[in-house]
Amino acid sequence: MLFLPIFILGFCLLRRALSDSKSKELALNIWIIAGSLVFYGLFGLRNLAILVASILWNAAIVRGLAGKKNCGNAGPDKIILAIGIVADVLLLLVFKFSGLILPIAISFYTFNQISFIVDVYRGEIADRDFHTYLSYILFFPKILQGPLMSYKDFVAEQKKSFEAKVDWENVMRAMLLLAMGLFKKVILADTFGKAVNYGFSNIAVLGRLEAILSAFFYSFQLYFDFSGYCDVATAVCMLMGFGLVVNFNSPYKSVNIMDFWKRWHITLTDFFTKYIYIPLGGNRKGAARTYVNILIVFLVSGIWHGTGWTFVVWGLMHGVMSVITRAVKKVPKTRIGHAAAVLANFLYVTAAWVFFRAESVKGAIGIFGRMIFGGIRPFYSTFADGFNLDEIWYFIKVTPLMKLSFAWDICLWLFTAFAVIIIFFCPNAIEYTRKCKIGIRTTLLTAFLLFWCVLSFGGVATYLYMNF
Repeated sequence: MLFLPIFILGFCLLRRALSDSKSKELALNIWIIAGSLVFYGLFGLRNLAILVASILWNAAIVRGLAGKKNCGNAGPDKIILAIGIVADVLLLLVFKFSGLILPIAISFYTFNQISFIVDVYRGEIADRDFHTYLSYILFFPKILQGPLMSYKDFVAEQKKSFEAKVDWENVMRAMLLLAMGLFKKVILADTFGKAVNYGFSNIAVLGRLEAILSAFFYSFQLYFDFSGYCDVATAVCMLMGFGLVVNFNSPYKSVNIMDFWKRWHITLTDFFTKYIYIPLGGNRKGAARTYVNILIVFLVSGIWHGTGWTFVVWGLMHGVMSVITRAVKKVPKTRIGHAAAVLANFLYVTAAWVFFRAESVKGAIGIFGRMIFGGIRPFYSTFADGFNLDEIWYFIKVTPLMKLSFAWDICLWLFTAFAVIIIFFCPNAIEYTRKCKIGIRTTLLTAFLLFWCVLSFGGVATYLYMNF
């Protein structure tokens, strides 16, 4: 709770105290590096040691690269690049498949470093120094779940933030976005997560509606968990005067699977496109090769997200549908057609998420089986229990609603309706906070959401994408 205000205050005071641009750049980079090391270190010294070792290894690789602009396609550069990439990938695979501890966010900082050394090799990064490189890799708003921001974009935004001045209206917009992001995670994602955990742990006893809602609720949980993180990270950067790239843009409003991947984890899609799809040949070698390349990318994406056949199936489901979508190339032109496409795509994505969440392929099939053969009956109290937050449940207990036979499930349906409205009918939080009028209403909303989230911090689970 104290880390963020101390970090932001120190950053702003240093920025204001120093006038010489070089001294300011060095001091602020050191502040970012030190603060980010402390932040990451809170997740364990062993995690921190692996991160530092990875950074030092890649820094050594970078020192050995001259870059194409300086030496052309020199053989030594290719060898050094290959050694760097292979070592990074092997380290990632060892931790993912060996059963050892999986360091927090190892995939994200490994991919950032791979992109950096490849861009240095290609001559796309000319000016580089160690403290800026460290700041780029460690920058705490993005190290845990991205975005996978390019070094050039990061440096450009960093320079702006080093010269920015405090804009109090922007501060209020950032605080509103921070509050909305925390609300998505603490109140929405974690509440849906309680029902999801019950559903996927008790597949054999699920009723039909419980099985269906378990799948939908996991879609909601992932959405609010990742969206909430992106909002919080963007808000923190706004407080620094830093423009973080958009990484999440209302993906469940997508009309097809390709549209979905232009909205969900946008920078991961860009990374796979630039460093895997295009080097494989992209769409330059005919339709058949293009489809194979797409399937390879999604297979890699599945393996990146986790070990086991469930993630392979999830990746292939997205890959196959992407191939079909690319082959058909039809976009709905009517409002009804658009709505139908959005619904169909959401249902397909949700079905794929079942494999993503299940412990095994058999478990995922079991969920679908209970959707068909689970029968119709009231919810188990454990399934609906998690939605009955004290601050909401109290108002139901003191009203006539408590006399209704379905009173115990009212909060569940309230959360479900609220989630559907936010996901499909509201602008995303970043868009809203950039355009809304700052005044008493937004200030009260910010205070209310922050207060509610602080009260609920005790039971907060870790962000889901931190496990990748």
